[in-house]
Amino acid sequence: MRRIVRFTLVLALAAALALAGCSSDEPAEAPSEQPGEPAKITIGTLATQDSLPLWAAEEKGYFSDAGLPEVEIVTFQSAQESQTAFVSGAVDALMTDLIVAANLHASGTPVIVPTVMLGATTEQGRFAIVAAPGSDVTSMSDLAGVPVGTASATITEYILDMLMAEAGVAADVVKEEVQKMPVRFQLLMSGQLAAASLPEPFVTLAELEGASIVPGGDDTMAASNISQSVLCVNKAFADTAEGDAAVAALLEAWDAAVTDINADPDAFRTTLVSKARLPEPLTETYNVSDYPLAAPPAATDVQKVLDWMDEKGYLQAPITPADILP
Repeated sequence: MRRIVRFTLVLALAAALALAGCSSDEPAEAPSEQPGEPAKITIGTLATQDSLPLWAAEEKGYFSDAGLPEVEIVTFQSAQESQTAFVSGAVDALMTDLIVAANLHASGTPVIVPTVMLGATTEQGRFAIVAAPGSDVTSMSDLAGVPVGTASATITEYILDMLMAEAGVAADVVKEEVQKMPVRFQLLMSGQLAAASLPEPFVTLAELEGASIVPGGDDTMAASNISQSVLCVNKAFADTAEGDAAVAALLEAWDAAVTDINADPDAFRTTLVSKARLPEPLTETYNVSDYPLAAPPAATDVQKVLDWMDEKGYLQAPITPADILP
């Protein structure tokens, strides 16, 4: 009987010690979260200079170096096509601008904007208000009441409004709706538009063919940074471990390509001419831009765009910079 009692006491003591161990003040060791392996990522873009670091990274093998199993860069003919592909899930990321990114998020396709692609500084990524050949426009105030070619709810309308506001003539801006950029360019050059809001390379081509930038109408000389092109990533993709790893690897490859381009811009002229389909007159003389290392846009720049969109009634739902910034 004593042995049984002694054995029972031993078991009770062991159980008590085990229980004490379980209730120790020492925190339980949390399971470590292993980062996902990068997934394949498909990126939609237009044939513009903004995506040169992506094409350079592809050529140099930097995607593979960063551990990406596959990167597919799809060039679309129009912004509408690229946005449709993004919403449908045919592409995981998109070269676009903050206006499009905000509209996608507000309309039910959540996004994040992990980096500026061009326009981290005022000097990068020129947009301008261009006067037709032979025009006697010498200031932005000369455009008061004059129809200027642009497209509503786009970056070119935003540029026009911001530059007119900076010149003190925002209340007098009149807009001529011309959605397609090549058509807007041709109407300007034929004199059917007195002025137009244009991006590069249309600005440089227009100057080459006799048009002129309206003084005060060059956003690279504005008082503050106005325009940025950005990488917009589907949040559903980025929220997976594999998608998050893919975005991180993509930005690593971006930085490697940017470092190369900024060190020797002309070494990438052939790539730019081919991929961005530069017009023949510009192939030898067009300035290859410098590009920013990967970093998201400033919250203040995002807020300026959102305020403008809200004032215009372009946002389908209220959003804040925090909703789309990583």
